[in-house]
Amino acid sequence: MISSPLRWGLVASLALVFFAGTVCGAVDVKQGWDLLQTETGTAFGGVAFQGVPLGTFTFGALGTFPVGFADTIERRNDDAVVAATPGSFAISTELVALQLVSSVPSDFGLGVGFYYMTLQSVRGGPVSTGRMTISFADAAGGTFNSFFDVFFDIRLGALNGPIALSDQLRITNQGTAWNRIPPPGAVVIDGVNHFLDGADAASDFWPIGTFVEVFPTGATHAVRVATPEPSTLVLLAFGAVGFAAAATARRARSQPLV
Repeated sequence: MISSPLRWGLVASLALVFFAGTVCGAVDVKQGWDLLQTETGTAFGGVAFQGVPLGTFTFGALGTFPVGFADTIERRNDDAVVAATPGSFAISTELVALQLVSSVPSDFGLGVGFYYMTLQSVRGGPVSTGRMTISFADAAGGTFNSFFDVFFDIRLGALNGPIALSDQLRITNQGTAWNRIPPPGAVVIDGVNHFLDGADAASDFWPIGTFVEVFPTGATHAVRVATPEPSTLVLLAFGAVGFAAAATARRARSQPLV
């Protein structure tokens, strides 16, 4: 039989192991997509650019969804997992969508007009891949650095207009904060950027505020988490009203008749 001092010592040791496992247990960010919209401060070749909303986007087998004002979508291809915090983990990424238009008429070689920036991958060209290093300050968030090797076209007059310029440049971001909570009004899609572990927000990833991705030429791309377009907000409002009405009807049917 174990003596009392030894027994209490064993209990204390087990409690310490449990506490250490809880504090130092692995934390993660699941693979998913970042839906972003372009902000003021974006410029290329000395010309201001703004976003062209995608409207909808197909997220592989998850399906096609409205994405509001999102004009840029970045995909995290891997889970980021660290055994303890603080810590960091590097994952592969891909820039899967980018649609910009010059804010004023300009000339990139085919005459004066509005010029659009698109990815070469939309016409079967090279894929724009990259890398993201996610740092965990604690289980609730931290910071991240990222880069993409962007293969892009500059087109005159339309997203599918004649190509004035094709090029490849690396775009980088340093020290942007992230947490588990979507900012107010964000486009939230379960399985895409929300509840990535299928249960709750413990493995979600949301950049905080506006951050700037920088080209080596000095060009900049300012982005933040995308918000719904007004029409999408109306649909969501009608959906919420319908859901509430259905719930009320269910509760009424469940009440005993008197």
